[in-house]
Amino acid sequence: MSEQRTSITGMSTLTFMFFSFGFVTTMNTLLIPYMQTLFSLTNAQAMFINMVWYGAYGVGSIPSSTITERFGYKRGMLIGLMICALGGFLYYPAAAMVSYPFFLTATFVLALGITLLQVAANPYVVEIGPHRTTAMRMNIVGTASSTARLIAPLVGAALFLGTIVQIIPDNTLPINELQKSALAQSLQMPYLSIGAAFLIVAVIISLIKLPTITHQTDDRGTIAKAWQHRHLRYGVLAIFIYEGIEIAIPSFMVQYVTDSNVLGLSQSQAATLITFYFGAMLVGRFTGIFVMKRVTDKVALAAYAAAGIVLVAFGLLFHGPVAIAALILSGLCQSVMWGNIFGLATRGLDYLTNKATSLMLTAIAGGGIITVAMGAVADHLGVKAALFVMIPLYVYMIWYARSAEKLSEK
Repeated sequence: MSEQRTSITGMSTLTFMFFSFGFVTTMNTLLIPYMQTLFSLTNAQAMFINMVWYGAYGVGSIPSSTITERFGYKRGMLIGLMICALGGFLYYPAAAMVSYPFFLTATFVLALGITLLQVAANPYVVEIGPHRTTAMRMNIVGTASSTARLIAPLVGAALFLGTIVQIIPDNTLPINELQKSALAQSLQMPYLSIGAAFLIVAVIISLIKLPTITHQTDDRGTIAKAWQHRHLRYGVLAIFIYEGIEIAIPSFMVQYVTDSNVLGLSQSQAATLITFYFGAMLVGRFTGIFVMKRVTDKVALAAYAAAGIVLVAFGLLFHGPVAIAALILSGLCQSVMWGNIFGLATRGLDYLTNKATSLMLTAIAGGGIITVAMGAVADHLGVKAALFVMIPLYVYMIWYARSAEKLSEK
């Protein structure tokens, strides 16, 4: 009975943390148009928010794995929560100084904490209960994260982008120093609250009893040995590209639909559309359960990528509600890609799977690098041209789906 209560406590805590992952990550996306207004940034410069956020995965995934192996899952989560709290608190001096580099630093620190939490929490979900209910536990925490991604755009639209309308009612850019200071300071309380929330969770976890989980390592497995497998190398690239595809729509949605030639919405109205995009991803995850029972992972990956090409093409060729609906529905296509790529990339790796996972987590940096490149395209050719970049990225997914098995052959 005591063990059952402990597992329930552990799962409740993990579910809340996965909710926080989704919430903070999505709020980060809404900082892009906010910082663009605050500092009069180009699209490429604004996308550095994504660069530092997803770059933290590239820098921190493998060291985070080392930390959890050395200190254990619970201590790893505590360290991650403390780093997250520090990142949230750093927004206060960043806002006081009205410094974009300082904001980027705070964002990077917060993302490093999230990276460590992800590395520590995901295996914990797997090992905290019996193997037969692993899928159910993963679905519970995944649903919590997806629910947070639905809520965050609404909260961010009210807290952040709604503030822009209040401080700059005539939408005149660039803004003056008083407006700049007011915009920056409006970020202080939300991120102090986020930092405090992570700190409170850290205190709670330090006080409650969680199951002790030992992490068994295999000395035969190294990063170098895993990298020798061609299907993994191309799979890491697929994850790199997938991250760029997944966050391209929410990263550029506000800029795209505020264009008078598309919908001409306000920034706060545009931000609410991001909720529908993540809603489509959530629906796609649920329907994907039934799809994956009927087709192989390579067929599903190719089919979803092909559908993504069609939907993005519709979104770029048409105007108004039809275009936006098509881009939002592309979230359905992104919904199952991670799992399918992971399955294809790790097939047959056996004891090297853990190292392969670390490599794929590192590839999440693609979300930042690709969107910065797309931002540069947007600066020179427009947002529509930037979103067109998604089409050749989808084409790579189709190629990988068709080639992964052949690449795995010695």
